[in-house]
Amino acid sequence: ERRTMASNEHILKASPPGTKVLRFPRLTSAAGNALQTVCALFFASYFFFAPAIGAILAALWWTGLVSGLAIGCAFAGYTLQVILYAPHRNRGWSPHLLLYNPLTDYVLHYYDAVCVREGPEIDPSGRYLFACYPHGVYGVCRAFSGGIKNWGQLYPGITSRWGSFGMAFYIPGVREFSLGAGCLDAGKKTLSQAINKHKQNITLLPGGIDEMQLTDGTSNVTQLVMEDRKGYAKLAIENGCDLVPGFCFGEKWIHENWLLPRWLRALLYKTVRMSGVVLKGRGPTFLGYLGVPLGFVWGEPIKVMQQDEVDPAYLDQVHAEMQRSIRSIFDRHKENFGYPEDERLEFVTVKDARRTSRGGDTKKES
Repeated sequence: ERRTMASNEHILKASPPGTKVLRFPRLTSAAGNALQTVCALFFASYFFFAPAIGAILAALWWTGLVSGLAIGCAFAGYTLQVILYAPHRNRGWSPHLLLYNPLTDYVLHYYDAVCVREGPEIDPSGRYLFACYPHGVYGVCRAFSGGIKNWGQLYPGITSRWGSFGMAFYIPGVREFSLGAGCLDAGKKTLSQAINKHKQNITLLPGGIDEMQLTDGTSNVTQLVMEDRKGYAKLAIENGCDLVPGFCFGEKWIHENWLLPRWLRALLYKTVRMSGVVLKGRGPTFLGYLGVPLGFVWGEPIKVMQQDEVDPAYLDQVHAEMQRSIRSIFDRHKENFGYPEDERLEFVTVKDARRTSRGGDTKKES
């Protein structure tokens, strides 16, 4: 179903003073179209990098251009550095390699995207934790946290590090893409070190895999695993980071997705903390479908008071404020991004999310 995006005027009318709206219209020239498509394909294909390289090496071995011994040595060397070299637990790689790079702007152009920062510019000397919802099946929302034209205009002087699930740094191809985007292990120790020792801001998808598996483009309910997941808020309080809420509109419609069989989902989750969702994009790729208003709204920061020992009552207060901010963003902007009037937001517990996703209540099972 083709949906329409509201004008800048309508978006600004639903937003507080000082709001900035950036549009990334699809490029129509032959060169522009090719560039945006290649960038979006690269951004969506990191799970295919390792199989592609494997196929090339197999072809080289088959033709006799490279010996099996050379390939075996290369494989052993790569495996050894994966085990011994762990930048994701320290400073990481520079996020300018892939994230704060024109590549990400062209990804947004491919999706005809709109990014909104509510309120005036924020102080670049502050500490921030950017919390994004919903997770989505493939995390296309990550593109809204980067770019030169995008992030450089919305948050001048500010950069941030994504926290990623640990297994990402052990999967060939995914590892290199994640490091190139400046990702760090999402463990508390690593993120706290990044904030305090390396003076970095942090970006998270707090809903995680549990929220990812609730993605359902056929439903008029968007479920967020937000009722009892407060770790992001505790991290912000312990480290004195103001919270910046963010919501991605339209991502649930840009792919088709199916749940793997229940036993396989449970196995993947318990062993490697990976999702049991299979997705389909355009043709044989993970490129998202077009004709969907894909957009992101960053809300105004929520001021946070640092506490070494977090008061449970204050934690609940900060978490409740984040819930109110996310709901407000959704309610004020849903129609601007093509959502029907009856579309609604629902906060669920981790337990309810796992029961729903493992039970296959709302999505097709393969």
